[in-house]
Amino acid sequence: MIKYHLKNRVNPQDVTAVRKLYPVKKTQEQLAMRDLAKRISNESTISMMDTMAVLEAFLQIIPSELLRGNIVKLGDFGTFRTTLSGVGVATESEFNAATHIKNLNVRFRPAKEFKNLMLGVQYSKAP
Repeated sequence: MIKYHLKNRVNPQDVTAVRKLYPVKKTQEQLAMRDLAKRISNESTISMMDTMAVLEAFLQIIPSELLRGNIVKLGDFGTFRTTLSGVGVATESEFNAATHIKNLNVRFRPAKEFKNLMLGVQYSKAP
């Protein structure tokens, strides 16, 4: 269940407009990697230590593959990929990667099955 509270905010497209109440997700708990490994271990035949080793490898391989420019598909979970943001130039000869590429961004696109799971979410107003 996702908990939320209402926050009075300004409309960024019209700062002179009357403020309105918008839902804001309340921060709930964090699941640490050790807790995730323990949960995976409890729901499978893999030991917690083996699970931790696999998760650690996962956390090293995914970023390195993204830095190589690869797309990482994780089945029914989703896909990680990188995109660039930068400054436009009039001609190719004016372009300099060091000055015109501003950021390498990581994007996650949930797979259809994951998106469908999110459709059934329930919301609860936080006290």
